[in-house]
Amino acid sequence: MIRYLVSVLGLAALTAAIMAQTPPVTGDRTSPLRELGGEDNIGISNAVLRNQPEVRVLRVVVEPGGVRAMHSHDDVDFHLFAPISGTMELTIEGDDPIEVTPWHPYYLDGGTQHGFHNPTDVAIEIMEIFVQ
Repeated sequence: MIRYLVSVLGLAALTAAIMAQTPPVTGDRTSPLRELGGEDNIGISNAVLRNQPEVRVLRVVVEPGGVRAMHSHDDVDFHLFAPISGTMELTIEGDDPIEVTPWHPYYLDGGTQHGFHNPTDVAIEIMEIFVQ
């Protein structure tokens, strides 16, 4: 009987802890875009689609000719870069740019220096997924 009571109390405590977690920030395609500032960033806007301790997901819009300066995400384990509506140029740690086509995610380890460019004459959407 005591073992049963301890199990029930343990399950109740676990349920309370799960219910007390802060709900993740979520958004969708209608979430307002915010312009990304910073030196050498041109025509880049993003919106948070999901943000929680384990994962962050961004919708990024890159205007025609838009450039994201070289940078890294030192607070993540890995990062998926996935163009959705067009082909992008992705530069990784000073290598020559590579083409990344729509719906083909590109894997980057956390802390990898990278930047990207939209060489087309139409805006392109990207989804970025960061696993922390």
